[in-house]
Amino acid sequence: MTKEYKIVVLHRGKEVTTMISAQSKQELYNTIFGQYPKSKILKISEHKKSRLSSISLSDISDHIADFLQINHIDEESKIFFLNQLAVMTDAGISILDSLREIKKSVQDRKLEKIIDSILTDINNGDSLSDAFGKFTTIFGNLTITMIKLGDKTGDSAKALFKLVGMLEEIRDNRLKVKKAMSYPRNILIAMVIAMTVIINYVIPKFESIFARFNSELPIFTRILLGAEDFFSNYGLYFFIFIIFSSLLFNYLLNHSEKFKFSVHYLMLKTYIIKDISMYSTLNRFTIVFSELLSAGISIFEALEISISMVDNLVLRKKLMQSYGDINRGSPLYKSFQGIEIFDNMVIQMIFTGESSGELQKMLNTISDYYKRKFNKIIENMHSLLEPIILLFIGALVTTLALGIFMPIWSLGDVARHH
Repeated sequence: MTKEYKIVVLHRGKEVTTMISAQSKQELYNTIFGQYPKSKILKISEHKKSRLSSISLSDISDHIADFLQINHIDEESKIFFLNQLAVMTDAGISILDSLREIKKSVQDRKLEKIIDSILTDINNGDSLSDAFGKFTTIFGNLTITMIKLGDKTGDSAKALFKLVGMLEEIRDNRLKVKKAMSYPRNILIAMVIAMTVIINYVIPKFESIFARFNSELPIFTRILLGAEDFFSNYGLYFFIFIIFSSLLFNYLLNHSEKFKFSVHYLMLKTYIIKDISMYSTLNRFTIVFSELLSAGISIFEALEISISMVDNLVLRKKLMQSYGDINRGSPLYKSFQGIEIFDNMVIQMIFTGESSGELQKMLNTISDYYKRKFNKIIENMHSLLEPIILLFIGALVTTLALGIFMPIWSLGDVARHH
Protein backbone atom coordinates (compact mmCIF):
# COMPACT_ATOMS: atom_id res chain seq x y z
CA MET A 1 0.00 0.00 0.00
CA THR A 2 1.36 3.40 -0.95
CA LYS A 3 1.88 5.79 1.97
CA GLU A 4 2.64 9.49 2.04
CA TYR A 5 5.68 10.65 4.05
CA LYS A 6 6.80 14.11 5.13
CA ILE A 7 10.59 14.26 4.79
CA VAL A 8 13.03 16.82 6.15
CA VAL A 9 16.60 16.50 4.82
CA LEU A 10 19.80 18.53 4.99
CA HIS A 11 20.93 18.88 1.36
CA ARG A 12 23.89 21.03 0.31
CA GLY A 13 23.74 22.95 3.57
CA LYS A 14 20.02 23.72 3.29
CA GLU A 15 17.07 22.20 5.10
CA VAL A 16 14.57 20.86 2.58
CA THR A 17 11.02 19.67 3.36
CA THR A 18 9.16 17.57 0.84
CA MET A 19 6.39 14.95 0.47
CA ILE A 20 7.27 11.50 -0.96
CA SER A 21 4.98 8.56 -1.77
CA ALA A 22 6.38 5.06 -1.25
CA GLN A 23 5.15 1.50 -0.77
CA SER A 24 7.97 0.50 1.58
CA LYS A 25 10.72 2.02 3.70
CA GLN A 26 13.33 0.71 1.26
CA GLU A 27 11.58 2.45 -1.64
CA LEU A 28 11.31 5.60 0.49
CA TYR A 29 15.07 5.70 1.22
CA ASN A 30 15.89 4.95 -2.43
CA THR A 31 13.69 7.85 -3.54
CA ILE A 32 15.16 10.24 -0.94
CA PHE A 33 18.78 9.51 -1.86
CA GLY A 34 17.84 9.42 -5.53
CA GLN A 35 16.44 12.96 -5.38
CA TYR A 36 18.85 14.32 -2.76
CA PRO A 37 22.20 12.46 -3.07
CA LYS A 38 24.64 12.77 -0.14
CA SER A 39 21.96 14.37 2.03
CA LYS A 40 21.27 13.80 5.73
CA ILE A 41 17.79 12.77 6.82
CA LEU A 42 16.61 14.97 9.71
CA LYS A 43 13.02 13.78 10.09
CA ILE A 44 10.59 11.26 8.58
CA SER A 45 6.91 11.28 9.51
CA GLU A 46 4.00 9.47 7.95
CA HIS A 47 1.45 11.92 6.61
CA LYS A 48 -2.03 10.57 7.32
CA LYS A 49 -5.02 11.82 5.36
CA SER A 50 -8.67 11.17 5.90
CA ARG A 51 -9.98 8.58 3.46
CA LEU A 52 -12.29 11.11 1.85
CA SER A 53 -9.68 13.83 1.46
CA SER A 54 -7.17 11.39 -0.02
CA ILE A 55 -9.42 10.71 -2.98
CA SER A 56 -9.24 13.40 -5.65
CA LEU A 57 -10.83 13.68 -9.06
CA SER A 58 -7.42 13.22 -10.69
CA ASP A 59 -6.86 10.03 -8.63
CA ILE A 60 -10.20 8.66 -9.78
CA SER A 61 -9.44 9.49 -13.43
CA ASP A 62 -5.98 7.89 -13.06
CA HIS A 63 -7.49 4.68 -11.67
CA ILE A 64 -10.08 4.52 -14.44
CA ALA A 65 -7.45 5.20 -17.10
CA ASP A 66 -5.14 2.55 -15.61
CA PHE A 67 -7.99 0.02 -15.51
CA LEU A 68 -8.90 0.67 -19.15
CA GLN A 69 -5.22 1.09 -20.08
CA ILE A 70 -5.96 4.38 -21.80
CA ASN A 71 -2.85 6.26 -22.89
CA HIS A 72 -3.41 9.62 -21.23
CA ILE A 73 0.02 11.23 -21.58
CA ASP A 74 0.24 13.83 -24.29
CA GLU A 75 2.26 12.65 -27.30
CA GLU A 76 4.29 15.86 -27.40
CA SER A 77 5.15 15.46 -23.70
CA LYS A 78 6.47 11.94 -24.32
CA ILE A 79 8.58 13.02 -27.31
CA PHE A 80 9.93 16.02 -25.38
CA PHE A 81 10.77 13.82 -22.38
CA LEU A 82 12.61 11.23 -24.49
CA ASN A 83 14.42 13.94 -26.47
CA GLN A 84 15.61 15.60 -23.25
CA LEU A 85 16.83 12.22 -22.00
CA ALA A 86 18.71 11.67 -25.29
CA VAL A 87 20.34 15.13 -25.21
CA MET A 88 21.44 14.86 -21.58
CA THR A 89 22.83 11.31 -21.86
CA ASP A 90 24.63 12.31 -25.06
CA ALA A 91 26.24 15.17 -23.08
CA GLY A 92 27.70 12.60 -20.68
CA ILE A 93 25.18 13.08 -17.84
CA SER A 94 24.20 9.84 -16.11
CA ILE A 95 20.73 8.38 -16.64
CA LEU A 96 19.79 8.96 -12.97
CA ASP A 97 20.90 12.61 -12.97
CA SER A 98 19.21 13.17 -16.34
CA LEU A 99 15.89 11.78 -15.07
CA ARG A 100 16.07 13.86 -11.87
CA GLU A 101 16.67 17.07 -13.84
CA ILE A 102 13.93 16.27 -16.36
CA LYS A 103 11.46 15.57 -13.55
CA LYS A 104 11.86 19.15 -12.30
CA SER A 105 10.52 20.56 -15.58
CA VAL A 106 7.72 18.00 -16.10
CA GLN A 107 4.20 19.41 -15.89
CA ASP A 108 2.27 16.17 -16.49
CA ARG A 109 1.41 14.52 -13.14
CA LYS A 110 1.25 11.03 -14.63
CA LEU A 111 4.63 11.41 -16.34
CA GLU A 112 6.14 12.67 -13.08
CA LYS A 113 4.95 9.51 -11.31
CA ILE A 114 6.42 7.37 -14.09
CA ILE A 115 9.81 9.10 -13.79
CA ASP A 116 9.71 8.50 -10.02
CA SER A 117 9.06 4.80 -10.61
CA ILE A 118 11.86 4.56 -13.21
CA LEU A 119 14.29 6.30 -10.82
CA THR A 120 13.39 3.86 -8.03
CA ASP A 121 13.81 0.81 -10.28
CA ILE A 122 17.21 1.97 -11.61
CA ASN A 123 18.35 2.69 -8.04
CA ASN A 124 17.36 -0.90 -7.23
CA GLY A 125 19.62 -2.21 -9.99
CA ASP A 126 17.17 -2.58 -12.90
CA SER A 127 18.21 -1.64 -16.44
CA LEU A 128 16.63 1.35 -18.17
CA SER A 129 14.64 -0.94 -20.51
CA ASP A 130 13.29 -2.98 -17.56
CA ALA A 131 12.27 0.21 -15.74
CA PHE A 132 10.49 1.54 -18.84
CA GLY A 133 9.05 -1.92 -19.56
CA LYS A 134 6.47 -1.49 -16.78
CA PHE A 135 4.88 1.27 -18.86
CA THR A 136 4.64 -0.45 -22.24
CA THR A 137 0.94 0.49 -22.59
CA ILE A 138 1.89 4.16 -22.24
CA PHE A 139 5.13 4.37 -24.24
CA GLY A 140 4.48 1.54 -26.72
CA ASN A 141 6.52 -1.46 -27.85
CA LEU A 142 8.68 0.67 -30.17
CA THR A 143 9.98 2.84 -27.29
CA ILE A 144 10.73 -0.16 -25.06
CA THR A 145 12.53 -1.96 -27.90
CA MET A 146 14.69 1.05 -28.80
CA ILE A 147 15.64 1.58 -25.15
CA LYS A 148 16.53 -2.12 -25.01
CA LEU A 149 18.66 -1.54 -28.10
CA GLY A 150 20.52 1.19 -26.20
CA ASP A 151 21.10 -1.18 -23.28
CA LYS A 152 22.43 -3.88 -25.62
CA THR A 153 24.76 -1.59 -27.58
CA GLY A 154 25.85 0.55 -24.65
CA ASP A 155 24.91 3.71 -26.57
CA SER A 156 21.57 4.80 -25.10
CA ALA A 157 21.87 8.34 -26.50
CA LYS A 158 22.08 7.12 -30.12
CA ALA A 159 19.15 4.73 -29.63
CA LEU A 160 17.07 7.47 -27.97
CA PHE A 161 17.80 9.98 -30.74
CA LYS A 162 16.73 7.40 -33.33
CA LEU A 163 13.61 6.66 -31.29
CA VAL A 164 12.70 10.36 -31.07
CA GLY A 165 13.13 10.68 -34.84
CA MET A 166 10.82 7.71 -35.42
CA LEU A 167 8.21 8.99 -32.95
CA GLU A 168 8.25 12.42 -34.59
CA GLU A 169 7.80 10.76 -37.97
CA ILE A 170 4.86 8.71 -36.62
CA ARG A 171 3.33 11.90 -35.18
CA ASP A 172 3.76 13.75 -38.49
CA ASN A 173 2.20 10.85 -40.41
CA ARG A 174 -0.71 10.80 -37.98
CA LEU A 175 -1.23 14.53 -38.62
CA LYS A 176 -1.16 13.85 -42.38
CA VAL A 177 -3.85 11.19 -41.95
CA LYS A 178 -5.96 13.59 -39.88
CA LYS A 179 -5.56 16.26 -42.55
CA ALA A 180 -6.57 13.80 -45.28
CA MET A 181 -9.61 12.77 -43.23
CA SER A 182 -10.70 16.36 -42.58
CA TYR A 183 -12.47 16.59 -45.97
CA PRO A 184 -14.73 13.53 -45.52
CA ARG A 185 -15.30 14.54 -41.89
CA ASN A 186 -16.48 18.02 -42.91
CA ILE A 187 -18.70 16.51 -45.60
CA LEU A 188 -20.24 14.16 -43.05
CA ILE A 189 -20.90 17.01 -40.59
CA ALA A 190 -22.54 19.09 -43.34
CA MET A 191 -24.75 16.15 -44.38
CA VAL A 192 -25.77 15.45 -40.77
CA ILE A 193 -26.74 19.12 -40.30
CA ALA A 194 -28.72 19.07 -43.56
CA MET A 195 -30.52 15.86 -42.59
CA THR A 196 -31.32 17.24 -39.11
CA VAL A 197 -32.85 20.43 -40.55
CA ILE A 198 -34.87 18.58 -43.21
CA ILE A 199 -36.10 15.86 -40.81
CA ASN A 200 -37.13 18.36 -38.11
CA TYR A 201 -38.60 21.20 -40.18
CA VAL A 202 -39.46 20.03 -43.70
CA ILE A 203 -40.69 16.44 -43.46
CA PRO A 204 -43.21 17.08 -40.61
CA LYS A 205 -45.11 19.53 -42.89
CA PHE A 206 -45.59 16.78 -45.48
CA GLU A 207 -46.70 14.42 -42.72
CA SER A 208 -49.46 16.79 -41.60
CA ILE A 209 -50.67 17.28 -45.21
CA PHE A 210 -50.79 13.55 -45.93
CA ALA A 211 -52.46 12.89 -42.55
CA ARG A 212 -55.20 15.38 -43.49
CA PHE A 213 -55.94 13.38 -46.65
CA ASN A 214 -55.57 10.10 -44.75
CA SER A 215 -52.83 8.98 -47.18
CA GLU A 216 -49.57 7.16 -46.66
CA LEU A 217 -46.24 8.94 -47.08
CA PRO A 218 -43.71 7.59 -49.64
CA ILE A 219 -41.19 5.03 -48.33
CA PHE A 220 -38.12 7.32 -48.31
CA THR A 221 -40.01 9.99 -46.37
CA ARG A 222 -41.11 7.38 -43.84
CA ILE A 223 -37.46 6.30 -43.46
CA LEU A 224 -36.45 9.88 -42.61
CA LEU A 225 -39.37 10.21 -40.17
CA GLY A 226 -38.39 6.90 -38.59
CA ALA A 227 -34.85 8.18 -38.08
CA GLU A 228 -36.16 11.36 -36.47
CA ASP A 229 -38.48 9.35 -34.22
CA PHE A 230 -35.67 7.00 -33.16
CA PHE A 231 -33.26 9.78 -32.19
CA SER A 232 -36.00 11.77 -30.44
CA ASN A 233 -36.99 8.81 -28.25
CA TYR A 234 -33.75 6.84 -27.97
CA GLY A 235 -31.02 9.36 -28.83
CA LEU A 236 -29.68 9.57 -25.27
CA TYR A 237 -29.60 5.77 -24.93
CA PHE A 238 -27.89 5.48 -28.31
CA PHE A 239 -25.26 8.01 -27.23
CA ILE A 240 -24.64 6.11 -23.96
CA PHE A 241 -24.42 2.85 -25.91
CA ILE A 242 -21.76 4.35 -28.22
CA ILE A 243 -19.67 5.55 -25.25
CA PHE A 244 -20.03 2.21 -23.44
CA SER A 245 -19.14 0.27 -26.61
CA SER A 246 -16.02 2.43 -27.13
CA LEU A 247 -14.86 1.85 -23.54
CA LEU A 248 -15.59 -1.88 -23.79
CA PHE A 249 -13.73 -2.09 -27.11
CA ASN A 250 -10.71 -0.34 -25.59
CA TYR A 251 -10.80 -2.60 -22.51
CA LEU A 252 -11.00 -5.80 -24.56
CA LEU A 253 -8.27 -4.54 -26.89
CA ASN A 254 -5.91 -4.19 -23.93
CA HIS A 255 -6.98 -7.22 -21.88
CA SER A 256 -7.96 -9.93 -24.38
CA GLU A 257 -5.23 -11.27 -26.69
CA LYS A 258 -7.85 -13.17 -28.72
CA PHE A 259 -9.96 -10.04 -29.28
CA LYS A 260 -6.85 -7.96 -30.10
CA PHE A 261 -5.66 -10.59 -32.58
CA SER A 262 -9.09 -10.52 -34.32
CA VAL A 263 -9.01 -6.71 -34.57
CA HIS A 264 -5.49 -6.77 -36.00
CA TYR A 265 -6.52 -9.47 -38.46
CA LEU A 266 -9.44 -7.30 -39.68
CA MET A 267 -7.09 -4.31 -39.98
CA LEU A 268 -4.91 -6.31 -42.38
CA LYS A 269 -8.01 -7.05 -44.48
CA THR A 270 -9.41 -3.49 -44.56
CA TYR A 271 -8.98 -1.18 -47.56
CA ILE A 272 -6.12 1.35 -47.12
CA ILE A 273 -5.67 0.48 -43.41
CA LYS A 274 -4.01 -2.83 -44.33
CA ASP A 275 -1.28 -1.08 -46.36
CA ILE A 276 -0.73 1.66 -43.77
CA SER A 277 -0.38 -0.93 -40.98
CA MET A 278 1.81 -3.29 -43.04
CA TYR A 279 4.27 -0.72 -44.46
CA SER A 280 4.70 1.30 -41.25
CA THR A 281 5.32 -1.88 -39.22
CA LEU A 282 7.82 -3.36 -41.68
CA ASN A 283 9.62 -0.03 -41.98
CA ARG A 284 10.19 0.15 -38.20
CA PHE A 285 10.95 -3.58 -37.96
CA THR A 286 13.73 -3.42 -40.56
CA ILE A 287 15.20 -0.25 -38.98
CA VAL A 288 15.47 -1.87 -35.54
CA PHE A 289 16.72 -5.18 -37.01
CA SER A 290 19.40 -3.32 -38.98
CA GLU A 291 20.54 -1.27 -35.95
CA LEU A 292 20.85 -4.39 -33.80
CA LEU A 293 22.89 -6.23 -36.45
CA SER A 294 25.19 -3.23 -36.92
CA ALA A 295 25.83 -3.27 -33.15
CA GLY A 296 27.20 -6.79 -33.50
CA ILE A 297 24.25 -8.61 -31.91
CA SER A 298 23.58 -12.13 -33.24
CA ILE A 299 20.87 -12.53 -35.86
CA PHE A 300 18.78 -14.69 -33.49
CA GLU A 301 18.74 -12.14 -30.67
CA ALA A 302 18.39 -9.20 -33.08
CA LEU A 303 15.37 -10.81 -34.73
CA GLU A 304 13.78 -11.66 -31.37
CA ILE A 305 14.14 -8.08 -30.08
CA SER A 306 12.92 -6.60 -33.39
CA ILE A 307 9.83 -8.82 -33.37
CA SER A 308 8.99 -7.70 -29.81
CA MET A 309 8.35 -4.12 -31.06
CA VAL A 310 5.76 -5.23 -33.65
CA ASP A 311 2.36 -4.09 -32.36
CA ASN A 312 0.21 -6.01 -34.84
CA LEU A 313 -0.24 -9.49 -33.33
CA VAL A 314 -0.89 -11.15 -36.70
CA LEU A 315 2.38 -9.84 -38.16
CA ARG A 316 4.19 -10.65 -34.93
CA LYS A 317 2.96 -14.25 -35.04
CA LYS A 318 4.13 -14.65 -38.65
CA LEU A 319 7.53 -13.14 -37.87
CA MET A 320 7.88 -15.51 -34.92
CA GLN A 321 7.39 -18.37 -37.38
CA SER A 322 10.40 -17.08 -39.33
CA TYR A 323 12.36 -16.87 -36.05
CA GLY A 324 11.57 -20.55 -35.44
CA ASP A 325 12.71 -21.45 -38.97
CA ILE A 326 16.04 -19.64 -38.48
CA ASN A 327 16.61 -21.48 -35.20
CA ARG A 328 16.13 -24.71 -37.13
CA GLY A 329 18.89 -23.69 -39.56
CA SER A 330 16.95 -21.99 -42.34
CA PRO A 331 18.57 -18.92 -43.98
CA LEU A 332 16.89 -15.56 -43.28
CA TYR A 333 15.58 -15.03 -46.81
CA LYS A 334 14.02 -18.52 -46.83
CA SER A 335 12.31 -18.02 -43.48
CA PHE A 336 10.91 -14.63 -44.59
CA GLN A 337 9.73 -16.13 -47.87
CA GLY A 338 7.66 -18.73 -46.03
CA ILE A 339 5.58 -16.24 -43.99
CA GLU A 340 4.34 -14.33 -47.09
CA ILE A 341 4.70 -10.83 -45.61
CA PHE A 342 7.56 -9.56 -47.75
CA ASP A 343 7.22 -9.24 -51.53
CA ASN A 344 9.57 -11.03 -53.94
CA MET A 345 11.81 -8.00 -54.50
CA VAL A 346 12.49 -7.67 -50.76
CA ILE A 347 13.20 -11.42 -50.47
CA GLN A 348 15.74 -11.11 -53.29
CA MET A 349 17.37 -8.12 -51.58
CA ILE A 350 17.69 -10.08 -48.31
CA PHE A 351 19.14 -13.04 -50.22
CA THR A 352 21.69 -10.72 -51.85
CA GLY A 353 22.53 -9.14 -48.47
CA GLU A 354 23.07 -12.53 -46.84
CA SER A 355 25.17 -13.80 -49.74
CA SER A 356 27.39 -10.72 -49.89
CA GLY A 357 27.70 -10.24 -46.11
CA GLU A 358 26.02 -6.83 -46.30
CA LEU A 359 22.66 -7.72 -44.75
CA GLN A 360 22.61 -4.69 -42.47
CA LYS A 361 23.13 -2.31 -45.42
CA MET A 362 20.44 -4.11 -47.42
CA LEU A 363 17.98 -3.88 -44.50
CA ASN A 364 18.46 -0.09 -44.49
CA THR A 365 17.57 -0.03 -48.20
CA ILE A 366 14.48 -2.17 -47.53
CA SER A 367 13.47 0.16 -44.70
CA ASP A 368 13.65 3.15 -47.07
CA TYR A 369 11.61 1.19 -49.62
CA TYR A 370 8.79 0.59 -47.13
CA LYS A 371 8.99 4.19 -45.95
CA ARG A 372 8.49 5.45 -49.53
CA LYS A 373 5.53 3.11 -50.04
CA PHE A 374 3.97 4.27 -46.76
CA ASN A 375 4.46 7.96 -47.60
CA LYS A 376 2.93 7.43 -51.04
CA ILE A 377 -0.25 6.01 -49.49
CA ILE A 378 -0.48 8.90 -47.00
CA GLU A 379 0.03 11.49 -49.77
CA ASN A 380 -2.58 9.83 -52.02
CA MET A 381 -5.06 9.07 -49.25
CA HIS A 382 -7.48 11.75 -50.42
CA SER A 383 -7.76 10.23 -53.90
CA LEU A 384 -7.90 6.69 -52.46
CA LEU A 385 -10.81 7.64 -50.19
CA GLU A 386 -12.64 9.66 -52.85
CA PRO A 387 -14.68 6.73 -54.32
CA ILE A 388 -15.93 5.77 -50.84
CA ILE A 389 -16.75 9.39 -49.99
CA LEU A 390 -18.65 9.88 -53.26
CA LEU A 391 -20.60 6.66 -52.73
CA PHE A 392 -21.54 7.67 -49.19
CA ILE A 393 -22.51 11.22 -50.18
CA GLY A 394 -24.49 9.88 -53.13
CA ALA A 395 -26.48 7.55 -50.87
CA LEU A 396 -27.27 10.35 -48.39
CA VAL A 397 -28.18 12.90 -51.08
CA THR A 398 -30.41 10.36 -52.85
CA THR A 399 -32.22 9.54 -49.60
CA LEU A 400 -32.71 13.22 -48.79
CA ALA A 401 -33.81 14.15 -52.31
CA LEU A 402 -36.31 11.31 -52.61
CA GLY A 403 -37.54 11.94 -49.06
CA ILE A 404 -38.39 15.53 -50.04
CA PHE A 405 -39.43 15.30 -53.68
CA MET A 406 -41.47 12.09 -53.60
CA PRO A 407 -44.11 13.65 -51.29
CA ILE A 408 -44.24 16.70 -53.60
CA TRP A 409 -44.76 14.47 -56.66
CA SER A 410 -47.41 12.49 -54.79
CA LEU A 411 -49.38 15.52 -53.60
CA GLY A 412 -51.20 15.90 -56.95
CA ASP A 413 -52.39 12.27 -56.90
CA VAL A 414 -53.45 12.55 -53.26
CA ALA A 415 -55.47 15.75 -53.98
CA ARG A 416 -57.22 14.14 -57.03
CA HIS A 417 -58.27 11.08 -55.06
CA HIS A 418 -59.80 13.28 -52.38
